[in-house]
Amino acid sequence: MIKAVIFDVDGVLLDSFEANLDFFQRLFIKAGYSALTREQYLKDGFYRGMVDVIKDHVVNISDEELQRILNFWKSRQVVHNGALLSFPKDLDEVVKKLSENYLLAIATSRVKEGVFKPPRMAALKNLFSTTVAYEDTKNHKPHPEPLLVAAKKIHVEPDECIYIGDAPSDVIAAHAAGMKCVVYSKNKIGGADVQTDDFGEIPKLVLCLDKVK
Repeated sequence: MIKAVIFDVDGVLLDSFEANLDFFQRLFIKAGYSALTREQYLKDGFYRGMVDVIKDHVVNISDEELQRILNFWKSRQVVHNGALLSFPKDLDEVVKKLSENYLLAIATSRVKEGVFKPPRMAALKNLFSTTVAYEDTKNHKPHPEPLLVAAKKIHVEPDECIYIGDAPSDVIAAHAAGMKCVVYSKNKIGGADVQTDDFGEIPKLVLCLDKVK
């Protein structure tokens, strides 16, 4: 029996690709490096956390240099452009419908303060029982730790959870954690229990997986 639905954020609850690409391009220029290209971000960075993107772009970066670059973000010298974010048209309806029958949680590689910063997300915050963000775990997806921590925080077993993601790393993490996985993406992702490119179908797919023994 499924008791909880755990969501990824980027690519699922919101589309942050353009906002994140713009942010990293400005961040690296501010720090004195070449701008991250669209191709580089598509290949290496889109599904990864901020620290990992920086480490990939700046080869052999020292801890001191990493902190210097991060400080441009922490001090608000470089900020995300929220106007570049977009959301599934059925976001509010889907989250509210699922919350009627399941505990909801978030397990994301996004830093915690950025999860509910967009007003559209802030309006849904009370429907999520817990949020596990980048800084909450030592290991990150595709390692299952973030998903396992989320399940533990809401007091359910991993096999009582469904994870909603959009990337191969989400499928790997979900199955390693012992969870079923729904992929929401226009790109074909192998290994998912089910996949859809229609966000509005997610409650139906969750119900179908809930019935599978």
